[in-house]
Amino acid sequence: MKGKGKILLFMLLGVLAVAVGFGLFVFWQNRENQTVLDLTAQQKTVEVEALWQILTESYPFWEEATQAGISQEDFLAPWLEKAAATKTDIEYFKCLDAMVGEFGGLGHLGILDGQTYRLYREALSAGDGILTQEEEEKLAPLVQALNAPATQQVYALLDQSHSGFRSRKGLKEEYLQVQESETSQGERPALTTYPESQAACLRISSFPLDHYWEDSAILDYLYRQAKDYPNLILDIRGNGGGSDRYWQDLIVAPNAKELARSQRYFLFQDSGLVRAYREANGIPAQPLTSESPAPLNRYLGQFSHYTADVTAFEIASHPYPGKIWVLVDEGVYSAAENFVAFCKNTGFATLVGEATGGDGGIADPILVSLPESGLLLRFSVFYGINADGTGNEAAGTQPDLSVPQGEDALAFLLDQLEEETDAASVPLQGQGQ
Repeated sequence: MKGKGKILLFMLLGVLAVAVGFGLFVFWQNRENQTVLDLTAQQKTVEVEALWQILTESYPFWEEATQAGISQEDFLAPWLEKAAATKTDIEYFKCLDAMVGEFGGLGHLGILDGQTYRLYREALSAGDGILTQEEEEKLAPLVQALNAPATQQVYALLDQSHSGFRSRKGLKEEYLQVQESETSQGERPALTTYPESQAACLRISSFPLDHYWEDSAILDYLYRQAKDYPNLILDIRGNGGGSDRYWQDLIVAPNAKELARSQRYFLFQDSGLVRAYREANGIPAQPLTSESPAPLNRYLGQFSHYTADVTAFEIASHPYPGKIWVLVDEGVYSAAENFVAFCKNTGFATLVGEATGGDGGIADPILVSLPESGLLLRFSVFYGINADGTGNEAAGTQPDLSVPQGEDALAFLLDQLEEETDAASVPLQGQGQ
């Protein structure tokens, strides 16, 4: 009986040893898969400090960040400890992502993961044959950052098929395949008519450069379909942007009924990083002083320089003849915000809905290759100002016609238009008698 007990004990110990060994193997294998550069703790802390210096010198949205609870004095120290304590490169990359994620995406701030890196490269290649030589030259700093040797090396080791930070090691090939649905930037423009409101509604969910030619043909056809309706509603709610060339060439240029000119101001800290990017984009700089334009006075001491940007359009040959409305919400951002700001400043269209998300800029967000990992840090370096002097990132653009909370903007506008249609159809007293 004692012999059997010993045998059973040895068997249990053997099973336990195998389980522990297997667990250690899995742990080692996982750690091996998640280590792509084998960065040291010192390299990680050096990079975090470099990232922070970039932000303190060049990031323009500190007022909004402070209001969101970010303290420039207390923020860095705990993240240095967290970064140094990470056991693998992937854990460290996620730590960097979480660190800048504390800013809530203010001013496009973020660390590019593998998927976003791929989408950037695809978007830039989509501009071939569309962008002018001058526009191509303005994109050169972004291309240079994407093609930096250290940057290419690290992103080649990361999964580019899905969002988030993952090493390619150990991932099945089918997982790494990019599906067509994953590269789509939303549905194509579509038109819905509402005869009772004498309106046609054109839904445009994004301004993607890679669908420029396709959408150009679609929109040309849809404008002709809508011309017999006195109201054209452009529904861009949730439109997170894309390319300014899209709305400039495909929406405003074909439909400008009069000369349209919009001027906007942008503030910035003219650090060495910003200066190089600004000059590459051909953006001039004026010192911010008490003699600067009145809307900028409140920002004295916060920024060193400003610039003015003018967007202008000639009268179109065959514009849509009726009234144009644009539905907006807080999901309108980036290039879509630039379109909305243009509408607000020129009267090209009447804005209906709620305040937008903001951060329409004069240039694409900058990309900076971090010194140790090669990961790309992204943020807008120009702080846009609304006509009333408020910051565009914080306040967005206010609609001309606000929709009561809880009501759908399209339904609200259609009801308003239907009431106007009914009122116009009521005969005057004595008419027809």
